[in-house]
Amino acid sequence: MSKHNKHHSLLLAPTAMLLAVTMAAAPANAAMNGFDVASYQTADVTCAVQSYDFAIVKSSEGTWYNNPKMAAQLTCAQNRGKRIGVYHYAEGADATAEADHFINSIGGYRGRALLALDFEMGGNRAYYSSGAGDWIRTFVNRVHTVTGVWPVVYIPESGVGKIPADVRANCAIWPAAYATMRPTGYQAQPWHAGRFGEAMRQYTSEGVLAGYAGRLDLDVFYGDGSAWDAYARGGNGSQATVKPAPKPSAPAPAARTIRPVLTVDAWLGRASIAQWQRIMGTPVDGVVSGQYNVWYRPRLVSVTHRNHRGSALVRAVQRKYGLRQTGLLDRNTIRYIQMDVGANPDGILGPDTARRIQIRLNTGRF
Repeated sequence: MSKHNKHHSLLLAPTAMLLAVTMAAAPANAAMNGFDVASYQTADVTCAVQSYDFAIVKSSEGTWYNNPKMAAQLTCAQNRGKRIGVYHYAEGADATAEADHFINSIGGYRGRALLALDFEMGGNRAYYSSGAGDWIRTFVNRVHTVTGVWPVVYIPESGVGKIPADVRANCAIWPAAYATMRPTGYQAQPWHAGRFGEAMRQYTSEGVLAGYAGRLDLDVFYGDGSAWDAYARGGNGSQATVKPAPKPSAPAPAARTIRPVLTVDAWLGRASIAQWQRIMGTPVDGVVSGQYNVWYRPRLVSVTHRNHRGSALVRAVQRKYGLRQTGLLDRNTIRYIQMDVGANPDGILGPDTARRIQIRLNTGRF
């Protein structure tokens, strides 16, 4: 998901009690492997990845955003016979309005795609509030009332306790926790697997799968295709035979990765910005455009201060962290970058932050 700090659970008998019983009794190989994506991945990512069972695609955020690549990403997966899902990124505004926006965004995929709520900290004003549980409850109840489907709830593992008991009784959970930030393929037994009796778990944002050069969020679903379909329909599950999960994927060929090109000098000039743009898949001109002239970016030297319309590069970075996509490199965006690269999150783009960004860019990823 859009996101970094993602940290989920088995469907706990909502109206689908039979599904819960079926899944609980399933053998150890009752699992499917897949990934979740947003618009900062390519439109053909689900065509490019060679081996997967399912793909979950961001459809909406708040009450204002729809993923322009959703249809292409879902179509690629469907054309290959894969299971699909769609998720809404919570912004913490009015929960009913966000649920309605999500429902409207998925259109004809209702009943065909697993539905999910992505409730995490980045850009979500409700996450740390005392009303977090009420917000989740209002959202999932609204989705169920309109669609007849209980959405799966994605949440960082540290936030599972925010989900009220009545929501857990109806909705599966999808916790995320990462043991390391090292690149990995599919994992049969990821860190903390089954800790909450989850339906699905996200275990890395550094997934490397053959056919796609970028990094992916990797997930394991504890059920077979019939179980997945039951989530999507809101039905009562199936006794169908479970399909074994695919073997772990080999890393993408090294020739497809971006080679280190930067001198680490702690100044973000044209070369650094151009490398960043190439990695994020935005137009490459070596300039962060459309910014305000502010004091807290002393080491960003390739920047323009005209129009104040923001930068495509900054929007791509903000999508990665699940932030509002203003395109403006403000202090909050800088703090998320700093937490990602291991710098002091003071919101000031100084020499240490610039150096760490360059080191990250020289790995060919961000």
